[in-house]
Amino acid sequence: MKKLPTLITLAFTAAALCGGCEEPNTPPTPGGKTEPETLDPPIDVKVGEVLPAWQDGYLDIHSINGGRGEAFYYIFPDGTTMLCDAAGAPPTELHDYGSDSQGVPSKPSVSVSNGAVIINYIKHFAPSVANGRLDYFMTSHYHGDHIGAWRDNYATYGWTPFDKEGNKVSSINLSAGGFYLNGLAEVGLSIPIDKVLDRGDWSSRPSADYYDNGGKKRYQLYVNYLDYAARKQGTVRETLQIGHDDQIVMKHAPSKYTTFFIRTIASGGDIWTGNGTSVNTAYVPSAAECAANHSAWSINENIFSNVFMVKYGNFDFFSGGDIQYSGRSSQGWKDIEKPISEVVRKVEGMKACHHSTANTNSDNLLNKLKPDFYIAGVWRDVQPNPETLQRVYNANANVRVFTTNLADSNIKTLKDKGIDPSKFNATGGHIVIRVIPGGAKYYIYVLNDNNMEYKVKAKFGPYSSFI
Repeated sequence: MKKLPTLITLAFTAAALCGGCEEPNTPPTPGGKTEPETLDPPIDVKVGEVLPAWQDGYLDIHSINGGRGEAFYYIFPDGTTMLCDAAGAPPTELHDYGSDSQGVPSKPSVSVSNGAVIINYIKHFAPSVANGRLDYFMTSHYHGDHIGAWRDNYATYGWTPFDKEGNKVSSINLSAGGFYLNGLAEVGLSIPIDKVLDRGDWSSRPSADYYDNGGKKRYQLYVNYLDYAARKQGTVRETLQIGHDDQIVMKHAPSKYTTFFIRTIASGGDIWTGNGTSVNTAYVPSAAECAANHSAWSINENIFSNVFMVKYGNFDFFSGGDIQYSGRSSQGWKDIEKPISEVVRKVEGMKACHHSTANTNSDNLLNKLKPDFYIAGVWRDVQPNPETLQRVYNANANVRVFTTNLADSNIKTLKDKGIDPSKFNATGGHIVIRVIPGGAKYYIYVLNDNNMEYKVKAKFGPYSSFI
């Protein structure tokens, strides 16, 4: 049983990019929506055609691929929406990411910002009941490939600076509340957000890069944008409440879909115990201890990721941000996956922790989850890691593996370690999970990411969800 490429074109804003996006396949506007019962089921999908829009009662999970990090877009059964992360790492093509410069190509091209990719995708697939907004934004953790990066030479990437009132300016002034368009800020300016959920102030349990100059600026960008969003767009910021299933809820028709809920598992190093809403706050050292030892301990922000489970009837999906077990030989508490593994059980699918890189997705965790499908948001040539994938296969030999990208340089590495990428279900594209009303069955679709037409490249299913 389960339990739960020119630099000039980079400056295109999301508004400019989406200004001409009114096409026949765009979801109907509010007031003009066709009643769902008059439409063909959205699972009647043909390869080569545009993926049909979500309909009432279905659960959609979209892995949006721009090649710069992760962004997962959820449409709940009643049309409530949530975006988890808004990738904003610099494009690999511009070779300014240090050791990570050997990444994957930007999708659909380097001339389109990752924020614009997310915006266009959401505007295309959003239900009319969303009314042009996002109900929730979940910040998994404070890294640039999830919320937007900081670079002193931000103008190189076309990241337009704004002052605290939202006016375009020639240069950013962080100390005066300024921010620039990248990651979350770019998405939020185009699609206002009702509620942002994160692990609280970074100082509440600081990781090592809290003390890094670039890390400080990255977080200040985040805080400055949220201040603007609160004043101008009505956005509310909340700290994730661990062990709860009543914080992220359906907004429109919750009584119609009583088997759907989201359970929060971990945040900021604190972990649900599995009993009621009881939380283990002592697994990771206190904020004061982390601050005093930040250099010696080299605490990675990843272990403080927000972790949650999505449940719809018998269908279960696990999202662990960038959790990992690196460094447990020196400090056992760095293995944040161990206590998390103690409160989860078999799932239909999971978002690969930390992009399926090394020292993550441990045997402890995978042997509990035993996912039937595994989605890796790949944006570097070290992802997915062959040893990590072997653990995935060990946990479930029949697992279906989907990667949003796959660097050519990694194919040989994988093969040399006995992992054959040709057996993956996909090695590129947007990945969509569509769960039928009630959660008994689901389908998986792969969409073309070389343009923004959202045509289906491949389809899989139906698969049964098991108790």
